[in-house]
Amino acid sequence: MKIDNSLKTIVGGPSLEDSTRPARKSGSGSTAVANDKVELSNVSASLQAIEKGFADTPVVDQGKVDEIKQAIANGHFKVNADKVADRLLKTVQDLINAHKA
Repeated sequence: MKIDNSLKTIVGGPSLEDSTRPARKSGSGSTAVANDKVELSNVSASLQAIEKGFADTPVVDQGKVDEIKQAIANGHFKVNADKVADRLLKTVQDLINAHKA
């Protein structure tokens, strides 16, 4: 089983809207001067720190993976079919609910 790390995002790149949006023109026909100033709130800095924390956190618990590999190699790994079935049903329900929204 391969785990896809599709949750990571690219921060600071151009969005689709930015690349398809036409440039603004000033109302008087003269050249516009960029005097805009952007200030980010403390919440933004906190969100950026949280995002960095997630980016630095491994998606897989390698210790747990190694433990399961060893159990399989030794023939001690047991599959709990009820647990697998319950989680499979939960995943399907989540996907159906997400599709409805």
